[in-house]
Amino acid sequence: MSKISRFENKSDSTDFAYKTVIRSVILAGLFLALSFIFNGEIIKIYDGTNDFLIILVALFKVVLILLFFIFSIISIGNYKELSGKPLNIRDLILLCIISLLQAFRNPIVLVFTLFGLAILLVYFYISQEG
Repeated sequence: MSKISRFENKSDSTDFAYKTVIRSVILAGLFLALSFIFNGEIIKIYDGTNDFLIILVALFKVVLILLFFIFSIISIGNYKELSGKPLNIRDLILLCIISLLQAFRNPIVLVFTLFGLAILLVYFYISQEG
């Protein structure tokens, strides 16, 4: 393989990596907006006395928050990798705070979000290479 074609392939892979960063940011923004709509109770899904439905709605809200967190981590991590900088603890703490701020109105959502964030952070820590 010639040097020129190797260079073009590297450029294509870098462009693809930046496109994935942009897609991840768009998805994170979408889940953030949906989370603020539902967790901020702009749109109420269910406001009744059935415990099962209350838990189900809370889990839906938690899933929105955790999807925001996952896509934000992917986006920031990929961007930092492309720029040659490591993902630092300050970025993780900031994302955790933003995620927890989305859940402050409902204690059930807050507890489940804390539990989900802890599981995700442990998973990301364990899955790190070396």
